[in-house]
Amino acid sequence: MVFDIRSKCFTDLVHSDAQLEEIASGLGFTEGPIWHPEEHWLVFSDIQESHQYKWSEGEGVRVFRTPSNQANGNCFDKSGAVISCEHASSHLVRHDHGGKRVTSIATHFDGKELNSPNDVICDSHGRIWFTDPSFGRIREDLGILREQELPVQGVFRLDPDGTLHLVADDFQQPNGLCLSADETRLFVNDSWGGHIRVFDVATDGSLTGGVVWADVVGDGEGVPDGMKCTRDGQILCNGPGGVHLFDAQAHCLGVILTPQKSTNFCFGGAEFSMLYITASTSVYRIPTKMIGLPMI
Repeated sequence: MVFDIRSKCFTDLVHSDAQLEEIASGLGFTEGPIWHPEEHWLVFSDIQESHQYKWSEGEGVRVFRTPSNQANGNCFDKSGAVISCEHASSHLVRHDHGGKRVTSIATHFDGKELNSPNDVICDSHGRIWFTDPSFGRIREDLGILREQELPVQGVFRLDPDGTLHLVADDFQQPNGLCLSADETRLFVNDSWGGHIRVFDVATDGSLTGGVVWADVVGDGEGVPDGMKCTRDGQILCNGPGGVHLFDAQAHCLGVILTPQKSTNFCFGGAEFSMLYITASTSVYRIPTKMIGLPMI
């Protein structure tokens, strides 16, 4: 069984006979996949083994960066450089030369170390948004056990001038985040809360709102984790059993079930309709009828 179908609309968005294909295996704990829309390669993290990998159809899996300071989520900035969240260092970093030279771009807030940056996105203004839960400080397999300096697990915005802003501070453990196609709404999920919240984004990047948009419920392993918005406004979010698909009105249409606990995903392929899913020790892909939003 590949799907948990909760609405007949699910098959309008995912082929009813689609199958998961494993493209990488034998890894530790995979996370943070991102797809380069022009060069057609995937970068993803192995937090547990402190590696980052690059995959392409022609060359398969090869090392992008090691050690990676137990990097987790990734995105591209406006220039096409890879931005990564590091659990072990508590830094947000930029790869200036394909994983060969790495520069820290956010490390502290109000004089205190960040917790363990987890997931990250970049908007069309060049602003970088990231979540900062404590997972890299409380799980030995995903970071380094150590005391937390900040009093909150928050959501941050890093502006192009280097100014860091705490834009939301009332999460238990914020994790995945994504912007709507027009960038007027920011969705952030809470792994321990089991739900997705939505904020209105002002032109200056400030947030208002924050109501619960949807609960992420089901059978199987997993919590709200990676999250993406499609061109047409659907929201996808990891959760129990696999990748949960919501319509624009927050109705869960169904779940793409994964053999292992799913952690994150991204859209890729020539048409940006192939879903690449990281799930524990493997990476999978599955074709869809949806169109994702390019990351650059």
